[in-house]
Amino acid sequence: MKKKLKLLVTGSNGLIAKTFIKTYNKDYKIITCTKNDSLSLALKSRPDMIVNAAGDQYDETRMLNTNLNLVIRLLEYCKKNKSKLIQFGSSAEYGLCKKPSNEDFKLNPATLYEATKSAASMMVTGYSKAYSIKAIVVRPYSVYGHHMKLDRLIMMIINNLNSNKKMNIYRAKHDFIYVKDFNRALNTIIKKNDKWEYGEIINIGSEKQLSNEQVMKIITKVFKNKGNFQVIDKFYKPWDSDNWVSNCKHLRKKYNFKLHYSFEKGMKDFKNELYKDSQSQLKKL
Repeated sequence: MKKKLKLLVTGSNGLIAKTFIKTYNKDYKIITCTKNDSLSLALKSRPDMIVNAAGDQYDETRMLNTNLNLVIRLLEYCKKNKSKLIQFGSSAEYGLCKKPSNEDFKLNPATLYEATKSAASMMVTGYSKAYSIKAIVVRPYSVYGHHMKLDRLIMMIINNLNSNKKMNIYRAKHDFIYVKDFNRALNTIIKKNDKWEYGEIINIGSEKQLSNEQVMKIITKVFKNKGNFQVIDKFYKPWDSDNWVSNCKHLRKKYNFKLHYSFEKGMKDFKNELYKDSQSQLKKL
């Protein structure tokens, strides 16, 4: 019987990690580590591979430690213990682009978050090539699904559907990928780790962009509720853009990956997940 790969998943309370663990916990021996757990203790389990999904997007006082110093610590561990590493980067590392961003694009950070994530990607590439560490970076685009934070656009729209309060929908476009598709891609990359190149970068997105208004219209269609929304033709945040979309040719060609979910299909599945969760909560009462 083939030995199960031992994975240490940091940031295990996040949307992607939580869903990945639930889906693939029988395929791997998974050790979890949240920001409240001891990383030193988790590393004593001697993982074969570390999936670093930890990161801080909003608290600038924590970004240097969480987004960069933690990655250096993990790379040092991999260097000494011959473990492999998958670092979660960010599509935001590319900055604002006029065409679909691919892995060869020059990094163009304009915020502290983007800068720390870009620096972490560079450290992974440098360490991997200098010390022959099997370490790569996956760059997620806008991942959505069950367990996503309530302050994200999709959840704000869903939670507003049964409210009489008007919600403003501002101008912006994003590349949305359903979490089940993202984790299928991640699982494929893990299983094909013998194909990794040192410091390899892999975009994971849908290669399609939707405006916030399109997102709102699809959600109201899926939930059969018009809600109360007002479209505002201006950006809400300085980093919002009319062009935010991935080029995932590398993922498609090298790892033979294809999406299963369109945005509408993903939202229908997400709706079912929310319903099942609500029914489960009712049974506990």
